[in-house]
Amino acid sequence: MLRFPEILPALKTSTGRFTLTPFSTLDVEPLARILGNDDIWAQGFGDGESRPANPAELNSYIHRRFAGLPIFAIYYTGLPGGPLFAGTTGVTEVTEQYDRVKVGRTVINPAFWGTGANHEVKTAVFDWLFAMGAGRLECDVDPRNERSIRSLIRFGFTVEGTRRRSSPRADGTWRDIVVLSLLVEEWPETRQRALHALDGRTGWQVPA
Repeated sequence: MLRFPEILPALKTSTGRFTLTPFSTLDVEPLARILGNDDIWAQGFGDGESRPANPAELNSYIHRRFAGLPIFAIYYTGLPGGPLFAGTTGVTEVTEQYDRVKVGRTVINPAFWGTGANHEVKTAVFDWLFAMGAGRLECDVDPRNERSIRSLIRFGFTVEGTRRRSSPRADGTWRDIVVLSLLVEEWPETRQRALHALDGRTGWQVPA
């Protein structure tokens, strides 16, 4: 049975390349720098909200979207000068009665795209969630975010379908949502595949 804690733990990924700590106000500024990247917004990030037009709006957007949610800050540990903020991931909804957890607010610095970072971080987070008693993990993804959908499918998620006309965008149009899930019964095999896929990527270094 799922029993979700009030305080997030600190986690470390299997290779030690990344650590995860509870998201705090100290992480807002580095997250804002990552969210200044056009490629992130081009993939439908923001749940239909308009992209913040200036730093003040972006800061307000982050506080509104992340406040009160169990979100991890992701730090890359492979630099001699100390950990580098690499993004966020966490939980947007918990239904303890049905052992169901919705995963979201995942933002990875594009410098880490294609390095296995997302899979490595997800493996650590999912290990923890399933150990807490989760039976079903869900992800809602904008159809434009093909990179995320492909990544989740490779990871082992099943596309259950598209929730049409799911929610309105800021411009008045309606957005569809692709719904994916991963079950606790699937996790042992999925976890082994994810760890195996990381082989050969652990020596990667963030570009200077």
